[in-house]
Amino acid sequence: MVTNQSSIRKPAMFPAPYPQYSPIVDRAPLFWPHEARLAVWVMVSVEHFAFDTPGTSLYPQIKNQPEIANYGWRDYGNRVGIWRLFEIFEDLEIPVTVLMNADVIDHYPRIVDHVLAKNWCILPHGLNNNSPGHSQLDLEAERKLITSTASRFKQYTGKPPHGWKTPNFDISPETYNLVLESGMKYTVDWVNDEQPYWYETAKGRLLHVPFSLECNDHYLCFDSQLPGPQYAQAVEDQFDQLWTDSGKTGRVMPIALHSFISGQPMRAKYVRQFLERIKAKDQVWITTSDAIYDYTAHPDHWESSEEHDW
Repeated sequence: MVTNQSSIRKPAMFPAPYPQYSPIVDRAPLFWPHEARLAVWVMVSVEHFAFDTPGTSLYPQIKNQPEIANYGWRDYGNRVGIWRLFEIFEDLEIPVTVLMNADVIDHYPRIVDHVLAKNWCILPHGLNNNSPGHSQLDLEAERKLITSTASRFKQYTGKPPHGWKTPNFDISPETYNLVLESGMKYTVDWVNDEQPYWYETAKGRLLHVPFSLECNDHYLCFDSQLPGPQYAQAVEDQFDQLWTDSGKTGRVMPIALHSFISGQPMRAKYVRQFLERIKAKDQVWITTSDAIYDYTAHPDHWESSEEHDW
C-alpha cells in the first residue's frame, strides 16, 4: 500500500482503549458451553509479504537487494508449511482460526478456498504484512484500509467478518471505532487477560478475545529458539496451569502459530503432540475466536442450538 505525506498521522498519545483495572479474582465466575472450564483457540497466520520489502527475517544480517533468503523462508509457509499444519488440524479435527491478510485472497486463493471448504474461522489481519502501521495513517487512510480489508473478505467468502487483528499491534486512537464502523465486533489485539471483556468506544461496545505473545511460536521458537521438545513442553505447561486455574472460573488459552515457523518439519510433530494432549483432556472447549465472541455476546443462543462447534 502506497501513501503520500498527507495521509501520515503524527504520533499522538492516547489512553488505553479498554476498561479500568479489573482483577480476575474479583469477577463473577465465567462458564463455557457444555460445562467446559477452559476454552482453547488455535490460530494460524497466513500472511502475504511483498517481494523485496522488509519482513520477519530468520537472517536479518542479510542486506543484499533483492533479498531472497528471508523472503523464501516466509514464502515457504504458504507453499509448504501451511499444508503440513492443515493436515494436523484435519487429522485431529481441530477447529482453526486462520488469521489472514486480505492480499492472501489475490496471491494464495488455493489456501483461502481450502479454509472455506473446512468451514474454519477467517480472522482479517489487514491488507498485508508490509502495509504502514495504523498509527502512521490519517483518519481517512485508516478507514479505507480497514473497510477495504473487511469488504474484500465479505466479497470472497460471501459473509462479513466478525473479528479483527491489527497487523503488528500498531493501532491508532481511531482503530477500534473504525473496526466497529466496518461491521466487525471483536478484536484479538490485547494480551492482558485470560477472559474476554467488553470495552466502550465512540461507536459502541467491542469485545476483546484474549491473545498471547508468549504461547506463540514466534516467541517460543523464533525469538527464544526453543527446540521442538521444549516448544511442546512450554505449550503443555501453559495448558496445565490454565486448566488448573479454570477450576475456579473459565479461562481462555490462545495458541498462535505461523506457517513458516510451526510448519517446518522439525516442529510439526510437536504441534501435533501438544494438540493431541490438549484434545485428550476433559472439560476443554477447542474452538475459534468467532465462537468465543458469539458465545460471549449471545450465550442464550448456545443453550438451544446445536449448530455451533463445541
